Amino acid sequence: MERNNLQQIVPFWNSAGQIIPHRLYEFFTEKGIGNFFTDDSNKKNTEPVIVKIVGNTVSPVNVGYLLDLTKSYILEATADAGNSGPILDSLHTKTALFGDKNLKLLKTIKLNFISDTPDAGYFFFQNGVVEVKADAISLKPYTDFEDFVWEKSIVPVNFEPVDMVHLQKESDFMRFLEDLTVVADAEKSAKRLDSLKSAIGYLLHRFKDPATTKAIIIMDVYVNGQPNGGSGKTLLIKAIGKVRIVSILDGKKYDQREWFALSSVDLESEILLFDDIERNFDFEQIFPLMSTGMLVRLKYKNHVFLPFERAPKVAITTNYAVLGSSSSHIRRKFEFEVSATFSAGYTPRDKFGHNFFDGWDDQQWNLFYNTMFHCLQVFLKFGLIESE
Repeated sequence: MERNNLQQIVPFWNSAGQIIPHRLYEFFTEKGIGNFFTDDSNKKNTEPVIVKIVGNTVSPVNVGYLLDLTKSYILEATADAGNSGPILDSLHTKTALFGDKNLKLLKTIKLNFISDTPDAGYFFFQNGVVEVKADAISLKPYTDFEDFVWEKSIVPVNFEPVDMVHLQKESDFMRFLEDLTVVADAEKSAKRLDSLKSAIGYLLHRFKDPATTKAIIIMDVYVNGQPNGGSGKTLLIKAIGKVRIVSILDGKKYDQREWFALSSVDLESEILLFDDIERNFDFEQIFPLMSTGMLVRLKYKNHVFLPFERAPKVAITTNYAVLGSSSSHIRRKFEFEVSATFSAGYTPRDKFGHNFFDGWDDQQWNLFYNTMFHCLQVFLKFGLIESE
């Protein structure tokens, strides 16, 4: 806190050093702190999240942060006079001010977040907001936007657009996608590459269209009658998690009939991955989640329902074809079978000479982000492109 800002805030204690509760809460308001209801339409049955706003950025904060902020301000505001003792004593005796019931008295803040539109997707970096449209990728300053962004969604690096020719020559991840789609026929390989790009783009696009409620199913190709494990399908979803918030459930253990089956899912998730599902996975179990919304039952807390437009998109990785051939199943499935380029005996590390992500330098990271945004462009331009 800069010293010149101290004069802008009315002290929250009286001449005797006693903390005045309503002034303390006015201090929090001046600091951009308040309660945010994730489901504004259902305040009666949801608990607010305490957040702090700085510019366009929103971050959740806890009671420990509020106590530290309060103590730090007291010490700094009284540094010259040296009379912090009585005020700190008052703070120690009034910790009930930071209890659950009192914290409900924080100012309620209504927030609108920067969201994707039918023809654009937005990604957040420390040097600005990347707007991806079918025909252009542009970097814009945060000041161009009135709405907000969660701090955890901001990638802490600078982004620079790269042209497609450079991307195809230099990007490890672009070559990885080519490896996942290659077959003997070059023309079919090109079509499969476009199909996979469109599937990635669909998952990256946060706009939810009720007319397109697909689960992106990434499957292994069969080699000698056996599924080809280690093919890179989980690495593919992990890559999406570098630019979107992904929650992962163990596909072998998931059972919708369990009361708290979704309790571990991050409520801010944009993609929900059922990883490595069993051969007999009941795909129909997740129809409501895909088309209606997601009910998250939480232990010792109020349950949360995320409506369709806020519920995450669904991805599945599997060694098997997903059962179900009815029209309901077909219209909810987008299946892609990865090529057998990689296996447990030949990994991307073997080909590229380093691990993905933790083995990349700044240039490869920037090429990766550009590759992902190119995938979104393919989806925005052509929609989901079916593969054989």
